[in-house]
Amino acid sequence: MRDFILGVPSKDHDIATSADPDELCRLFPNAVTVGKAFGVIKVPLGGEGPEFLEIATFREDLEYRDHRHPKAVRFSGPQEDARRRDFTINALYYDPKTSRILDSTGGMEDLKRGVVRAIGVADERFREDALRLLRAIRFATQFGFALDPATAEAIRARSKLIAKISPERIREELTRMWMGPRPAESLELLSKQSLLTYVLPELDHLHGLKQPVGAYGESDAWKSLLRTLRVLAKQSPARSSRLAWAAILSDIGKPKAARKSAGKNFNEHETMGAAMAAEIVARLKFSRADGDQIVAMILDHLKFREVFSMREATLERFVREPHFEEMLALHKAQATASDGNLAFYEFCAYRLAAARTASAEPRLIDGKDLIQLGLMPGKEFSEILRAVEDLALERKLRTKEEALEYIVKHFVE
Repeated sequence: MRDFILGVPSKDHDIATSADPDELCRLFPNAVTVGKAFGVIKVPLGGEGPEFLEIATFREDLEYRDHRHPKAVRFSGPQEDARRRDFTINALYYDPKTSRILDSTGGMEDLKRGVVRAIGVADERFREDALRLLRAIRFATQFGFALDPATAEAIRARSKLIAKISPERIREELTRMWMGPRPAESLELLSKQSLLTYVLPELDHLHGLKQPVGAYGESDAWKSLLRTLRVLAKQSPARSSRLAWAAILSDIGKPKAARKSAGKNFNEHETMGAAMAAEIVARLKFSRADGDQIVAMILDHLKFREVFSMREATLERFVREPHFEEMLALHKAQATASDGNLAFYEFCAYRLAAARTASAEPRLIDGKDLIQLGLMPGKEFSEILRAVEDLALERKLRTKEEALEYIVKHFVE
């Protein structure tokens, strides 16, 4: 109901009813009933893929356990159901029978005022379910709303409870913030509400860290990161989660690099940052593929400053990296947010387009060709193939015949 009133697209629809779970199961015999004890069933919609419509019986939650889940529920009516929810803007119901909006918590007024306010006593809502601490930040920055003062105070007071939430759920909430329309504001609000120190303490260390202005365009590392995030949100509104996380973590190595150099520079901060990012993605239980790419992007994101002096083969390999396009978007945002020099970006964007055309070209030779020349499989194989690929990328070898001639001349006794 909230998204409908705000006029924004909604990814899912929640249906609540006075019908009890047994009655729902009779109405929908094919329903998935894993959550039946809590009054929730999932009705398959048919078609391709595992699409479901979730239907819940009006209920009130009884005592909570582990700051996340209620021990039991009691089936009730819409007003009781609304009181158990997190924020007033999420407790609006549309009654199709009467065409009325049911609002027993003041959610409509809060939508008009642009406020995220906890239902009832804010401190109790966060003690019941600590994930609401992050959800409050996400809703506020997603819609450009303010936090109700009492709600904000309760978040700061209960911020340490976020440690009770599983890493996976924390990662999911943070990812939605970073991919949302206001990642910089999300980061600022997490810090202001004392949550950042528990979910991403590595970023907290950027506060007050001075850096050489130079190409960074900003002497404060924290403000520099916020500026980059704002630019990225405008330039890449449909950015992937990998790009979003690489942008957030791109500077985390700066404090360590500054300590190593007594504050004189940030040399090797990308190497240190990549190592720290590897620990973060493991802690938040990213998939191997996502985690590896995020770390690789952080490790390589400063290579753009070297592209004009790279050997041709090295440059070609760089632009053909699987994560290059996203890394290029990150570089563009960082360059725009700092000194505005887009020369490296424009050059690499041109080379990327050229590489896409050239990628359809087959490899000149493979291992079978080497065996036919009488070479034995082993370490030398990869060295020969690499040498030939380098020369092919540099357009010094253009045909298979030229490649074989080169190998015979240099590697066959």
